[in-house]
Amino acid sequence: MTENQRLKIIRKFLKETQEDFGASLGLTQAGYSDIERGKNSVSGKIKILLKREHHINLQWLETGEGEMFSATIEDREMDSDKMGREQHFFEQLQSEIDRLQKEVTRLSAENSSYSELVRSKNLIIENLESRINQK
Repeated sequence: MTENQRLKIIRKFLKETQEDFGASLGLTQAGYSDIERGKNSVSGKIKILLKREHHINLQWLETGEGEMFSATIEDREMDSDKMGREQHFFEQLQSEIDRLQKEVTRLSAENSSYSELVRSKNLIIENLESRINQK
């Protein structure tokens, strides 16, 4: 995964549009979009702004190692709006996980029912074939 792809993950995690996230870095929507798409690289200036404005762990941005956000207490002091968005994101994620688990359970039960129906139909077919062969 590239820095550009990880940058997109950050933006989506923060639930920001390209326009708003780009503006926080001093970029237009088009300029930011070029970075996300890999047309332009993530410059040193952008990295500094990412760390300062969004508390991004630059090691994670560059290598994918470590946590997405800086781990120091000083850097982790996000404003309440961002923390609220982060909490909302995790709640939505948990809700989606719960929904998918219920769907898997439902589909598993449905699959068992269909399997039983097929076994039943096969027995009927075998029984009919046996009767036909006896005549």
